Amino acid sequence: MEPEAVPRIETPSPEAIAARELTSRLQADADVPAEQVPGTAPSRRVWWLALGAAVLVAGVWLAVSLSPRSAVTTEATPPKATPSPEPAPSPQPVAPAASTAPAEAPAPAAAPAHPLRVTLTAIRPVWLRVTVDGSRAHQGELPAGETLSFDGDRTVVVRSGDAGGVQATVNGTDRGALGLRGWPLTVSITPAGIEPLTPTRPEP
Repeated sequence: MEPEAVPRIETPSPEAIAARELTSRLQADADVPAEQVPGTAPSRRVWWLALGAAVLVAGVWLAVSLSPRSAVTTEATPPKATPSPEPAPSPQPVAPAASTAPAEAPAPAAAPAHPLRVTLTAIRPVWLRVTVDGSRAHQGELPAGETLSFDGDRTVVVRSGDAGGVQATVNGTDRGALGLRGWPLTVSITPAGIEPLTPTRPEP
């Protein structure tokens, strides 16, 4: 908003004041009757008074117009600038919270395989009884070409009605037939090897 202009107060100059006083005196002299001033005609006196007053007023007007006018001005106080609002701080990226879930426990290591694995293959139909670490695992006839596998920690005991009709593989190693053809035989199989528990051949 622009400040309102303050009206200027003109102060009359000394020349204007003197002109006003002289004009007042001339008017007062003009009011005196002609008979009171000896040796002057009334009409000529009035004409000179009017001419002098005109010259004086013209001089005063010229002096006033050329002289700088004094004016009393009041400086308006400029309005206070309204501070601009500070920009709001930009939101800072929030780091994702660290997961508090407990880490998954590693899977337990697989139990070691049994140190003993015995595979029995029937060359021809044969009757078998198998005991693994003291517990019976199989008993019955095994058809020709069929295979049975047993896992043990210490001992696998095999009782066969025909030792020559059963082929044994111990921990991946082929050990051939358990014994003679048609001869019943009981063997103990360990990681170290095969040990007969009954005679491997008939007595002479």
